[in-house]
Amino acid sequence: MTIQQVAPDPAVPAPAAAPSAGPQPEGPPPAPVTVVGGGVTARRRGPAAPVRRLGWQALLMLAALAALCAAAVAGAVVVRSGADRLRETVTERAATAAGLRFALADLDAQRADVLVPGHSADRPAVLPAGRSADDFQVGNRVLALLTARQRRAEVSDLLRRLGGDPDQGRRVRALLDGLGRYDELTARSSAVDETAPDRPAGRPPAGAVTLSVDAGEVMHRELLPAADALASGYARRAAGSADRAHGAAVTAAWATAGTGVAALAVLGWCQWRLAHRYRRVFSPALCAATVAAAVVAALGTVAFLAAADGVRDAARDGLRPWARLAEARAVAAEAAATQGRWFVYDTRPGSAAVSRFEGLTARLDTLLAPDGYSYAPGRAAHRAVRDGYARFRDDDRRMREEQATGRTDAAVLTLTELGRGRLPFDFWEFAGALDALAARHLAVLEERTASARDRLAGWPAVPAGVLGGAALLVGAGLRPRFAEYR
Repeated sequence: MTIQQVAPDPAVPAPAAAPSAGPQPEGPPPAPVTVVGGGVTARRRGPAAPVRRLGWQALLMLAALAALCAAAVAGAVVVRSGADRLRETVTERAATAAGLRFALADLDAQRADVLVPGHSADRPAVLPAGRSADDFQVGNRVLALLTARQRRAEVSDLLRRLGGDPDQGRRVRALLDGLGRYDELTARSSAVDETAPDRPAGRPPAGAVTLSVDAGEVMHRELLPAADALASGYARRAAGSADRAHGAAVTAAWATAGTGVAALAVLGWCQWRLAHRYRRVFSPALCAATVAAAVVAALGTVAFLAAADGVRDAARDGLRPWARLAEARAVAAEAAATQGRWFVYDTRPGSAAVSRFEGLTARLDTLLAPDGYSYAPGRAAHRAVRDGYARFRDDDRRMREEQATGRTDAAVLTLTELGRGRLPFDFWEFAGALDALAARHLAVLEERTASARDRLAGWPAVPAGVLGGAALLVGAGLRPRFAEYR
């Protein structure tokens, strides 16, 4: 009997293949096959759930990068503009207003001193042969006239510059109106004084003295308070700008650090999910995007904190000492203005001029106190300022003593002549030292604000470009995963 090969019955299904041992890698399931007809097959699209999951992960990573970019860019814009605003407010507005206050006070001092010079009490009734009246003149009227002319030009220029601020237009117009009345009164005073050219020193005509006192009242009751309000208003605005710039820098540092940590967490989690689901190593593109986010977050936080320190130092070592010194310079000039009117108007102890001078010098004592000055590199210059102030006070005491003891000619020389031990020279030296030290602190403010701004050099373009590239890397890293579902 021969053995015949029996063909399997096609009606009987073949036994199922045994499952292979070992774990099966996860991944996108194969697309189901559909028989179309005539033996032709076509593949239907795979399930949409994995694609949606990839899409949500991509959106999550892009949103995290966008939040970090927004924090870095917005912080850079706000901090840089805040530092610029602080510098501009001080150098272009506050310094101009402080200069106006000093120029007005010194203008009044010079116009008051114009009435003091005259002929010596020792001049004989009949001039000796070969001698002129000028040989017996006491005091330096020319110096006061030239300085007054210079200060008046400065006042006009400073008012013109301040008039560019629309917020202070009304106050500047009021200053111009008051200055017109002041000029009229001082001009009339000078005209009356010229009617008595041959008069003793320190004894101008009563009408000239009255008009000069009226002009001084306009200056001290209207012009100087208005200029002081301008200067103090700009100083407060500058202090507010410093506080806001410092707060913005600190806020930007925290926002950049927070969004940076969040972005790193999102990017790390999404990479872990992708690696776990597809059994693949981490994507190089996504790793590069993560590194870019980490760099922007770290550098941004450090840069913003450094900018905050720079703004704080600018306010501490620049703005505050400058404001005190600028005020001291103006107060000193105002005190000097009371000396000339005291000399020709009312030399009694306890008079209004004496009380005003004592109040102004008490304010100077406070402004120039060593305890109120903490900038170590400027201590030597500050001591020089205090030494100049002491010489100014010594000259004033000597001038008053000379006047009280009847040595009028000597008192006039002390009040109006140039030279060491004379008020014009020692006040000029004192005011110059004040101005130099104030300018030094103004330079410190400009340097520190520029340093704070330079900490963010290249921003916001740098973080925007880096994080924009990181977003492209996210797309490049996810593109192969999306391609598997096509």
